[in-house]
Amino acid sequence: MNKPWKLILVLVGIFAAGVVTGAFVTLRVGREMMAKRAIPEQWAPQRLKQLAGRLDLQPEQVEQLRPIMRRNMEELNRLRTYSLTETRSVFERLEREISEKLTPEQRAKFEQMNREMRERTKKYNDRRARPPGSDWPRPERERPMGEPGKPPGQRHPPDKPPGN
Repeated sequence: MNKPWKLILVLVGIFAAGVVTGAFVTLRVGREMMAKRAIPEQWAPQRLKQLAGRLDLQPEQVEQLRPIMRRNMEELNRLRTYSLTETRSVFERLEREISEKLTPEQRAKFEQMNREMRERTKKYNDRRARPPGSDWPRPERERPMGEPGKPPGQRHPPDKPPGN
């Protein structure tokens, strides 16, 4: 082969095909992993089952751990809800501040972009596999009350009372 550019072109083509194939495989696997992940209501029972199996827990130990798992997973769920609520309010503020700096034409396009993004997010969430017997779609939860600047359920050190 006396024309090296042909060889280079073939190698670049093979490399590009590998990149494209890898990207599609990664996206598909990522979607499947997201669809199979446990919802918060399943965290405690799944973790308890895992602990029981791997640690060879006795039935009475499982019963002792059940309220501990439930209580702490409920706190994690409260923190998750709080975080999602705060994230939503930051995005709303961001959109509002950006919108204030735009011309009316830009603002209309920006609002359309945001509507489309919310629709895509909703479709994605609606398509996710829902476990049988679950309460999906979940009802909107009220914003949990807590100290200003602190997530609800945040524990204080034992030697310090709340608010100090």
